[in-house]
Amino acid sequence: MRGKVMATVLAVAALFSAVAWSQPTAPIGTPMRAIQDLDAKLDDYKTGPNLSEADKEFNRQLKKDVIHGTFDIRELCRLSLGKHWDARTEAERGDFVQLMTDLLEKRAILSKEQGQKKAKTQNVYSVTYRGDKYLNPEKTRVLDKTQVYVKSEDIRVELDYKLKRESDAWKIYDVIVDGASLLDNYRYQFDSIIKKGGYQDLTRRMRNKLNKMNSEEKTK
Repeated sequence: MRGKVMATVLAVAALFSAVAWSQPTAPIGTPMRAIQDLDAKLDDYKTGPNLSEADKEFNRQLKKDVIHGTFDIRELCRLSLGKHWDARTEAERGDFVQLMTDLLEKRAILSKEQGQKKAKTQNVYSVTYRGDKYLNPEKTRVLDKTQVYVKSEDIRVELDYKLKRESDAWKIYDVIVDGASLLDNYRYQFDSIIKKGGYQDLTRRMRNKLNKMNSEEKTK
């Protein structure tokens, strides 16, 4: 069940490739601007049955730019592993972050890859910005709240982000869809696997998943 929830979180987060924003562009350097910049990047993702090799390479690079430029993967890993992160060596932490990064580069925008691209002018989705809530006195962590209206299904989805300030940029470390947190679901799954089979079993499963996804990509 939790796996399905996590998949939903990832899929809904990727819907911003087909979103029409319902408020003006936020000022540079604000958390909301980071979310809007993510939307703008994903809108360039190329889809279709006959992509050229140049298109595929463009998509691969776009994924990397989104993952490295918009998300704080190290923070996601640290919080997801919790006490198990503290037990890891710095080398193990680095390896885990790289493994998670590789997996997210393969998965983060798959919902658009599997569907048809819709122009923003169709207004299939609209997003309303609902404000920021700082999560610490230093104002380096924030909850950015939005609401997505899916016109075709007449439903509203609460889509929130947790961001951490890194120098002069805001980086996402959690995505929350109607209360279902990507971070919480990773934490639950990782802890369950480690308790049963140990940390090495977790990384083995992740590497097997990555190898499988790489193999499937080569056959496309």
